[in-house]
Amino acid sequence: MNVNFLQNSSLQGLFKFAKQIGLDNFCDKSLVENISYFSVDGKCINLVSNGNGNVNDTFVATLENRGSLGKYTLQRINHLVFTNPPQLMENFSRVSRHLQAKPGRRCLRVIPAKDGQFFHLDEDGNYWRLMEYIEQVKCLEVPQNRKQAYEAAFTFGQFQADLLDLPGARLIETIPDFHNTKKRFETFSESLRENSHNRAKEAIEWIDFVRKREPLCEILKVEELPVRVVHNDTKLNNVLLDADSDKGVCAIDLDTVMPGCVLHDFGDLVRTAACPVSEDEMDLTKVTFLTDTYKAILDGYYQSTHQFLEDNEIAGLAKAPLVITFELGVRFLTDYLTGDTYFKVNYPEHNLNRAKVQFQLLRSMEEHQRLMEETVASVCQPRGRLLTT
Repeated sequence: MNVNFLQNSSLQGLFKFAKQIGLDNFCDKSLVENISYFSVDGKCINLVSNGNGNVNDTFVATLENRGSLGKYTLQRINHLVFTNPPQLMENFSRVSRHLQAKPGRRCLRVIPAKDGQFFHLDEDGNYWRLMEYIEQVKCLEVPQNRKQAYEAAFTFGQFQADLLDLPGARLIETIPDFHNTKKRFETFSESLRENSHNRAKEAIEWIDFVRKREPLCEILKVEELPVRVVHNDTKLNNVLLDADSDKGVCAIDLDTVMPGCVLHDFGDLVRTAACPVSEDEMDLTKVTFLTDTYKAILDGYYQSTHQFLEDNEIAGLAKAPLVITFELGVRFLTDYLTGDTYFKVNYPEHNLNRAKVQFQLLRSMEEHQRLMEETVASVCQPRGRLLTT
């Protein structure tokens, strides 16, 4: 790597980051060199790791061009998780271009490579993309107030609404059966039978917890719901808020945008935002379901989606958070049992502890399920919508 391109402190952080996630070969090949394959002008003068995503590897690059500075997000697509990056980027770029055409909307803008593709494939088989860096925004793990929760929900709902008229062929499934809770449970059961890393004995309590809640796999009846273009990974940190006003700016991390169910998006946002701690929390006594935040999320989401939501979708708004929380807990537990092959981990029990957080949150949701149903009725029915039973 040409160290003259980078500030020394940034370079040290980059190498530390690279070592942690096994990216030594990227440093040898030069991360900076990848930027030169995209349609941008200028010299890279700074490059730092950014974010704490569990799948892709993300860096922020600063380029200087004739005295002006521009910032870009450079990202390596994890092709072990997303097995067809070219098709993924076809989805990504189609969605991005469609959102750019919506008046007054801000969105992720993908920079094309010099060969016309929306990605660069390096000689080691790694796929890279470059996007404009969005300034004056913030990204949160948990909301600091109800307004932030409302704005995040409104933004994700508007994202769904804006994609109702996406032209062209159906988007591909970048990860087939991504939110197929029943198949996630079946994969868990198989990993438990194999117990390839002899870890089941460390998770007996939580394995029993999962088995007792198998009926959650079926309660949404997704096969009866409309198929729409949805985000599929609506964690709070996948929406940008204005740094000063807290107003929602746009959804980010579009890798899992594909055909799906709107309830999965709603439930996943509730899972991450209606809890006072992140999914990496170690103290389970801090994990609880925040009913006031749930109402703020419901208010924001319904405000931007009520014109297209159907009655059976509305009827699932009180159930979806439980299903998605269960599903992700099962995924974390499965990854722990199979040796941490999907989510990045910082220590051996990381995925097990993540699973515990989800299951503790699910317990709290179960205690408030009646209140969630009453909240949906109070928010939705005054607008003239009738809930199905």
